[in-house]
Amino acid sequence: MGTSSQAFSDSFYDGRFDDAPDRRMERFVQMRRVAGLHWVRDSLRMENCWASCLGNCSEKLSREHLVSQSLFINDVVTIQGLPWCREPKQIGLASATAKILCHRHNNDLSPIDTAGADAFSALREMMKVLKARSVLKPHLWKIRRYTIDGKGLERWFLKTLINICCNGPAPIGRLSERQGRPSHQLVETVFGVVPFEGQAGLYALPFRAGEVVASQDDLACNPLLHDGKYIEGSFFRFRGLGFLLFLEPEGPKGNLTGVGLRPEDSGDFQPLFHQPDLRDLTGKYVSQVVTFKW
Repeated sequence: MGTSSQAFSDSFYDGRFDDAPDRRMERFVQMRRVAGLHWVRDSLRMENCWASCLGNCSEKLSREHLVSQSLFINDVVTIQGLPWCREPKQIGLASATAKILCHRHNNDLSPIDTAGADAFSALREMMKVLKARSVLKPHLWKIRRYTIDGKGLERWFLKTLINICCNGPAPIGRLSERQGRPSHQLVETVFGVVPFEGQAGLYALPFRAGEVVASQDDLACNPLLHDGKYIEGSFFRFRGLGFLLFLEPEGPKGNLTGVGLRPEDSGDFQPLFHQPDLRDLTGKYVSQVVTFKW
């Protein structure tokens, strides 16, 4: 045949086929086979999989939960910060899905979902104990101790930020070349191929006296825009505990621009990079310690 493999590739990637997104790959495969072209699975890429730059996509898109369902103990959770819910909103976890990863890449990230679920289970228990002990007379407590996989949690936050911002109006990361898609380097970081560079990564936001400890699961995500051009990170809050994921190697500088989470988070104190532990002081006594393994 006179048609080249490049012509077929262009026809697939620029979206000229009007099939449903998860059917485009199948049609592309069939056309390549009909044309008698050599099929190399490692080079297979699916247009709507945000990890397609790694290659080796499977032929079907999965329905990915924007926020890992395993994190929460209830079917309904309060979400804030997504494009369609700037204010706190209760949603059913089953409905918070999108076809943005192929089956293979989604399955490859299962260990990250597990790391996130384990971390949030520990934080949930910590906040429950904090709330229970805060109404008691302070004394020398029996210290409760928890251990969290820091790098696993860091990658979970990155995966979640990409899920939430995928197909949005802003590139994800300074080096991204497409709106609503992460840079190749960030994709490799999610999958553990390369680490975060420099001061990029996860920061803890110190817990302040008087802040409300949520009695049920809630998650706030507040993506940060750099000069309105690209996403440089996000604030996250779970049951009153705050985190900052920053994507650029120079680390956060000065006030950060986000949408309505807590302006003071970026103004009058410094987020703590790769904090080794979180200590709960109830009264003047240490009550609980969460240790992060980096």
